[in-house]
Amino acid sequence: MGFSPLSRRLRRLEDIQAITDLTARYADATNQWNGKKLTLDAIPHLFVADASVEIPGSPATHGAAAIATELPAATAAVSFAMHTFLNPAITIDGDAATGTWLMWVASIIDNDRGAAYLSADLTYTRTPAGWRIQTVSIRDGMRLSAR
Repeated sequence: MGFSPLSRRLRRLEDIQAITDLTARYADATNQWNGKKLTLDAIPHLFVADASVEIPGSPATHGAAAIATELPAATAAVSFAMHTFLNPAITIDGDAATGTWLMWVASIIDNDRGAAYLSADLTYTRTPAGWRIQTVSIRDGMRLSAR
């Protein structure tokens, strides 16, 4: 028996909210401010095991374990970072989804205060434990420096 139109609409809205929440938890796990450090133990709860992350100027990282392992070295020069994902365009297709976001990051890197305005393309997979991030592709945008 199929789902009613109302049930399908409700599930779509619940999926979009779950993906938005997941993306916010990803941002929080990588934020470093007011004494907050990276939350590496959150990574397995955010990403599927074979996830990948691509950031401009860095080689792609493959696997949730590698993402968690490489984050401290990749952010060693960062003393402050606050990530914000905005204006989501989320498309659900069964147990897969895509999200295109605007990403604003305020940071202090090597004592240089700055901000970056980027875009982020994420894909998501529904797992038995809920939605998880499959891929993150950060696209270069505009970077501002106080120097």
